[in-house]
Amino acid sequence: MKILGHEESKEIIRLYLDKNYSSYSFLFEGKDCIGKKLIALKTARAFLCEKNYGFGCGECNDCRLVNNTISNIYEKTDLTPHPDLKIISPENNKEIKINQIREAIQFLKLKSKKGKVIIIEKAEKMNTEASNAVLKTLEEPPENSLIILTTSNQNAILPTILSRCKKIKFKPLKKEDIFNLLKLKGVEENKAKILTALSEGSMCLPAKIMENENLFKYAKDLYNLLAINSLHPESIINLAELMDKFENQEIFTVFDILERILHRKTLKGEISPELYEDFLTESRIMKKAIEKGVKKKLAIEGLYFNLKT
Repeated sequence: MKILGHEESKEIIRLYLDKNYSSYSFLFEGKDCIGKKLIALKTARAFLCEKNYGFGCGECNDCRLVNNTISNIYEKTDLTPHPDLKIISPENNKEIKINQIREAIQFLKLKSKKGKVIIIEKAEKMNTEASNAVLKTLEEPPENSLIILTTSNQNAILPTILSRCKKIKFKPLKKEDIFNLLKLKGVEENKAKILTALSEGSMCLPAKIMENENLFKYAKDLYNLLAINSLHPESIINLAELMDKFENQEIFTVFDILERILHRKTLKGEISPELYEDFLTESRIMKKAIEKGVKKKLAIEGLYFNLKT
């Protein structure tokens, strides 16, 4: 997997690894879907590399095993992963629990030739017990260990945890990097330009659109209904019925796409700032209603009619 961008951050990481400390604790902070996890994995490869070269020589057994781990994650292969590398993620994308951290701490204490690595992704989702357990480990990290926390919201992490990690800030991806990433994934040029324009420095939204083309299609349909002056009850009812089949997060993604379209159109003077501001308010109301169990179709129709009347 190729990393585009973040050259300054990667240089700082390598400078720290060159100090040959007995243990390392990093916090990688930045927007979601900009490559923090992949760089964390390649930092692990650098730490475990037998030749201690760059972000891994790519030839030694440790590098090959970390490459297997990376391939398993991003390419869905089933290769032998590195036995000294463990990744902790929120269960059901909701919470990191104490039992996950306890297992990781025991894993760190096991002896190995080169060392042990744990990566805690979305560390802001650690519950109180998990956070306290991580803090204790950071205060007295095992020898030959590398601990990496990744987050898009450092304010949700205990300040005492932050103070015990070397913080590496990751900036949003440049448009050219996102465009090149999309091209590497086989996206045709015109579509890559559209997805890049919607990206806002992150691959999150482009990736979701690539998984489900209807998300972008319905966002455009909604925009067309909002942009014209006349009211089209039948059209919004039909569209809401189609979207009612979506999962909640898919509907929220449609409206995230629509928000970015509206924002760009507002900057160009094609729609009024008032409509954009009203949309932001109604969108928040709609999402909360859906989360509370209001039927998705009714919530979408309600947003439309509130904005048009």
